[in-house]
Amino acid sequence: MPSQPSAAGSVSGHSETQSPQLNPVFSILVAGHRQQRLTRNGFGPCSDKQQCLTQCLQGLLGQVHQAAEQAFVQGAALYSKRPPMFRLLTGEASGVDQLAASLASSCGYQLSYLSAQEQTQVDRFPAERRLVIGMHAPAADQPLSQDDHSLRDELALSFADMLVAVWDTREPLIVTSGTARMIRTALLRRKPVLLLRLLADQDAPQVLLNRPSSLTDARLLELEALSSDTESLLAYFSLIEQETQLTVALQEWTSLLLLPFMPALNTQTAESQRLTRIAQQPSLLSFLYRWLLFLVLAGRAPRPPGLGSWLSGAGEWFRVMLDPPERSQASRLLEILSHKQDVLSRRERIIARVHLFCSAIAKLNPADLRAALRPPGAPRGYHQVMPVRSEQHPIHEPELAQVFNWAEAQASCFGRRHRDGIWMIYYAAAFAVFCAVAGALSLWPANVSGLIMIWAVSEFLLLRFIVGYVLQARFRDWHGHWMSYRYLAEQLRYLRIGYPLLVLPQAFVRPLWSPQGSRREPRLLSAENWLLQRVLIATGLPESRQDAQYYSLAEHNQEMAGYLQQVIDEHRQYFRRSHHNLHRDHVYLHRLAFALFFITFLAVTLHFFVKISWILIFTAFFPAWGAAIHGLLNHNEVVRMSSLAGQVSGQLSVLDDACTDYQHITAARGETSEAQRWRQTQELRQLFATLTRILSDENQHWRSLNRHNQTDLPA
Repeated sequence: MPSQPSAAGSVSGHSETQSPQLNPVFSILVAGHRQQRLTRNGFGPCSDKQQCLTQCLQGLLGQVHQAAEQAFVQGAALYSKRPPMFRLLTGEASGVDQLAASLASSCGYQLSYLSAQEQTQVDRFPAERRLVIGMHAPAADQPLSQDDHSLRDELALSFADMLVAVWDTREPLIVTSGTARMIRTALLRRKPVLLLRLLADQDAPQVLLNRPSSLTDARLLELEALSSDTESLLAYFSLIEQETQLTVALQEWTSLLLLPFMPALNTQTAESQRLTRIAQQPSLLSFLYRWLLFLVLAGRAPRPPGLGSWLSGAGEWFRVMLDPPERSQASRLLEILSHKQDVLSRRERIIARVHLFCSAIAKLNPADLRAALRPPGAPRGYHQVMPVRSEQHPIHEPELAQVFNWAEAQASCFGRRHRDGIWMIYYAAAFAVFCAVAGALSLWPANVSGLIMIWAVSEFLLLRFIVGYVLQARFRDWHGHWMSYRYLAEQLRYLRIGYPLLVLPQAFVRPLWSPQGSRREPRLLSAENWLLQRVLIATGLPESRQDAQYYSLAEHNQEMAGYLQQVIDEHRQYFRRSHHNLHRDHVYLHRLAFALFFITFLAVTLHFFVKISWILIFTAFFPAWGAAIHGLLNHNEVVRMSSLAGQVSGQLSVLDDACTDYQHITAARGETSEAQRWRQTQELRQLFATLTRILSDENQHWRSLNRHNQTDLPA
């Protein structure tokens, strides 16, 4: 699907498949009490406490802005060249929301509103984007439930790097206010929380900041499982009494949020030095050529490394090739962000065509055989479906499509290399056996003078190819890159499906780092999840096609219901085809392997009665060929993949029926009120969430089946 242009996207680049550079965007969420509760605490419109709160909040926003700007300068090599953008996200209620909105422009932030329902009594400041969820209570005289407000807060946190919360800490036995619950959610997601604590006995609020070292897995499990009170939440924070103390703490947080790849840029680390040494290790022929050139030119050429140094480097090279060490997440992230777009070489494209041709013959599939003979087109894998976009689709989608297309192209390239490599290795092993048999029988052309060693040389070359290809595939980690980029592409696919209704996959809300070791130093947990969440935050709130500044979820129920039906139908047909094709492939290949073993059995039986030397072709090569087919089926998990695709197709069929019933029920209701529209939006969000869960579970099972299927020597 072609990408849709956007003025302010999440990445920058010149083509859809170019390696993207993230735009330097930092988003801060400001939340707190409404004016009524602030007034009860003595924060009137012209009071000293109100002025102190305004000055304190303004100063903090400026310091956060400065810390984030410095971080973008340090990471300029991997961010795009666009000027940094700073967003302030808040609601439209009175009190803290209105105060934050009034300070956004003067502090260098572009204002974005995310509110639960339309606000008509509050003067709004000019905003870059404004999103109204469209929540409405069941009865006109009832307020929104706390669950509705919590949903709004959780969505807002997903688009923010940091939370600035104004809290008076006056809670009952357990926390009940929306501000306190938002602080708890931010802690569970390991986001920085800058807390302005309102005190009754002093005008200026206390400034507190949570400590990264306190957000351990055990502490977060306790926070999630047990009831939270004021003291348990405050235990995660440290009091900031000096400006320098706050500056250092903010620099630590912004580096953790925006620069997790910085350790990989340090060339003095053991990992960087090992990778550099391996990359610079010359091959045997190159080593001999350099020494020959050095000796012939009598020292005028650069002196190559000594024999001891070369042997040491070769030993390290072989150790890494045979057992590649697991790279750090920072190193993996740096490679993803800086690696150029991969494309299949001419040799790899030829191999792919031969693979398709031979597979079509083995599976007796005329359609694939004709496809192998046609001019090459874009490779199509098992996970490259993208839902159709309707003309009435309400979202003017930003450059999320560009990141998706880039990840999809990368996954297709590495997946093709991995699958073609597996096919070549197993078939090369089978034909190595054939060469051994042909050499033993002196088949033509070994019986020609001067070519007696042709089959031995051929067998050696095949075995050399197998070993070399396996080592190269493991060292270059084609399988790992395939899994990584496929995960990125699928998660972005699910995000694009639910983005118009803010149905976000779990990958976009998971904690990104964790304190590890005795010193509890924060370490990145997943390079892919960091990139995904960075893309979401840089993209920002959805933009409407009709109005770039205003979008309401509840106003597009009819369009989203039709869009959901399209997406489900597209994926259902895709998984049904996948199930059919994989099952057919398994049946044909299994029959071919069975025929080869049956012919071998007949040949062995015949050999008891008739002594024929060339019968070794049937008794040795055919079992090797059958074993290669069996190895391909097992390595690619064809049976399990077929079963998984069938299960997902069945689940999507049930969901499709449910969506059809939903549309009939909605059409029968006729005219709807605001409360009924919000109810329909909730139902649609549940249906989209169910679809996302089904597809996410499928991707998780797919990853678990293929996670350990790295390229390896055939048995």
